Amino acid sequence: MSRRSLLRAAGLGLVGLLACWIAVVLYWRVVDIQPTAGHIVAYLVLLPLGLLCGVLLLRPAWRRMRTRDTTQPEPAKAQTAADGGGGTGVELAVDRTLYLLAGAAWMRAGDTPLAIAGALARPHRPALHPQLRDAVGLPVFAAEVEGLDPTVAERWLATDAGSEGRASRAIETETLRAIALLDTVAEDLLFAALPVLAPDHSASDASDGALHPHAMHHSRSARAAPPAAALAVLRVQLLLPSDWPAETRAACAEGLRRKARAVGYPEADLCVTVCAVEAAADVWRVLDAIDADPGAPGAGDRHLLLAAHSLVGQAAINRLDARRELLVDGLPEGRIPGEGAAGILLAPTLPAASSGPLPPRLHRPVRGMAGRGRAASRSTAVLLQAALDAAGCPNDNVALVFSDADHRPSRAIEIAGAITAALPELEPIGHARHLGLACGDTGPVGPLALLASAAAHVQADGVPALAMSLADRDARVAVLLSPAPTPAQPDDSSTGSGSGSTSSPAATPALA
Repeated sequence: MSRRSLLRAAGLGLVGLLACWIAVVLYWRVVDIQPTAGHIVAYLVLLPLGLLCGVLLLRPAWRRMRTRDTTQPEPAKAQTAADGGGGTGVELAVDRTLYLLAGAAWMRAGDTPLAIAGALARPHRPALHPQLRDAVGLPVFAAEVEGLDPTVAERWLATDAGSEGRASRAIETETLRAIALLDTVAEDLLFAALPVLAPDHSASDASDGALHPHAMHHSRSARAAPPAAALAVLRVQLLLPSDWPAETRAACAEGLRRKARAVGYPEADLCVTVCAVEAAADVWRVLDAIDADPGAPGAGDRHLLLAAHSLVGQAAINRLDARRELLVDGLPEGRIPGEGAAGILLAPTLPAASSGPLPPRLHRPVRGMAGRGRAASRSTAVLLQAALDAAGCPNDNVALVFSDADHRPSRAIEIAGAITAALPELEPIGHARHLGLACGDTGPVGPLALLASAAAHVQADGVPALAMSLADRDARVAVLLSPAPTPAQPDDSSTGSGSGSTSSPAATPALA
């Protein structure tokens, strides 16, 4: 038990003891009893101690009963939810697991997933921005990434050496910042995918379409090893905000292709798709659409999801303020603009030549509708329990809960209540990591950064972790990340690493 829990238990015990003494003394005065030594021992010592012991003994049973009633709705309630009336609307599906081979992120909390996970243990909230102002001229809170050079985006947007610099003149500052963040994240993950390539490919294939000399001079791609023929296609999905111009999104895709060719990927082994997304919920739908069925076409392909977003710019601040979505005086539920880039590399199976620590497994996300008012925590607790049941993971095995909850009181209360109800062994504050508290609103980057940081913790500590998305107004998503079983370890639910496998997905238990 933590020090906080001990202090709280001691405080409650002292309050109960004083209340019992006051009640006994008042009773003696009312009935005019002259207490003897026996009265004092029996009513002022033994009675309070007996009451405290009874409370301590009954408290675990009460918690278990409350958790069971909260996380396991009655059949009638489950049927109401399935019919779309007043329930949580949890979407139950067959579980599937993907290996999260690598993750990368660059946000205000850190430039690596493990650094972000560590920083969230004691998050530093965003401060007032020195330049950005709202409509009345007051400074606004913003989660800005320090030390970012927006001119890096010119390499992505330039089609040749002569066009560098001209292509970015008509693009908003926040868009340039997002592309600059994406540059480092994409390059890290492209290099991370190289070890799963075969060593029998000629280096001449990568010379076509390589970056121009100025870009290669400034890019870490210049240190790329001779390219190799891929065992499977790398399918890259570039998740960019839908309010970006289509020309900018297309230029980002072409810049990514140039960088991939410079790193060592032949055209035949790379497939880049641009997805215009509006919010975090769209990213979860893209992730859920990845098929891990061994019999499906392209089942052995690897999937690289990349996202970039920035609201740290005066134009974005003006839009948020006009829609009354900015955190200002009188709007405690407003958003804090943030920025970042993140990506994850997924595969249905482990590479044949994999070495080092095994990558964690990502189970299928479980989606549901957001609750309202006091029912929000109960609905989220049901979703957390559904994610655990889908993976066959016992509640006691989960060590941390990662979420994208931010400064908004509604989100803080919701996730704290859900953790208390579904995982009473965990502390709602000490065992939770909230990405939004330190990084603000990062849009489509949030889900990938959430999974990358949670996966880094799972791989480092070897225990499962839950990820919970609360960013969307109407939808909630919960997903479990579990350590991959070692070759000598059976892949069953008793290990806490999930019952699903990449060869035969396990059925999701229904909530009873």
